[in-house]
Parts: sequence; C-alpha cells; structure tokens
Amino acid sequence: MNFDTTTGEKNISILHVEGKILGNAADVFREEMEQQLQTAQGKLAVDLMNVPLIDSSALGAIVLTLKYCQKSGGKLVLLNPQKAVREVLEVTQLATVIEIYDTEESASAALM
Repeated sequence: MNFDTTTGEKNISILHVEGKILGNAADVFREEMEQQLQTAQGKLAVDLMNVPLIDSSALGAIVLTLKYCQKSGGKLVLLNPQKAVREVLEVTQLATVIEIYDTEESASAALM
C-alpha cells in the first residue's frame, strides 16, 4: 500500500491511496489519515480510486478517523472508490454516514 498527498482546488488535501487495505495495513492507513488531517486544517479527501479491496479493519480505520474529524470540527470525505470498495461501503451502511464523491472538484467543494 502506498500513499501520496496532493493539494487540490482551494488548498484541499487529497490523500491518494494505492493498493489493498487489509489487516495491519489499516493501522498505517488510519495513522496516515490522521497525520494528513493535522496538516490540512482538519479537511481531507481520501482518494480510493486505486484501492481494489478493503476489509473490516479498513472500515474501522475510516470510522475512527471520521469520529476524530467530527470531534475536532473537521471533515473527511471519500473520493472515487472502485466498484468493489463502494459496494462494501454501501453494504455496511458506511456510505450513509460519510460523503462519497466521484470527482476532485465535488469533493473539494464539499470540504469548503
């Protein structure tokens, strides 16, 4: 699993994740999201376009980070999840509590 962070429109941080997020990798994923949130004034889009598979550990990492954001007044959104990942988010009802966008523009607008 690899990470790359870019700055999108209006200085929104976008964390690009590449590879499967399974097992212990979810801890690294959570730590990376929290670290990025600290440098991004609490607003972060997580790009899942290159993530073919996530498991319950990854879902837990997203939920913990989402709660962390809500407590601190920040915001976390997901960007462009692949079909299999989107299905997991929908089946687990996580798609009802976190915003999911298909473009960087819409994600950036949501974080403004």
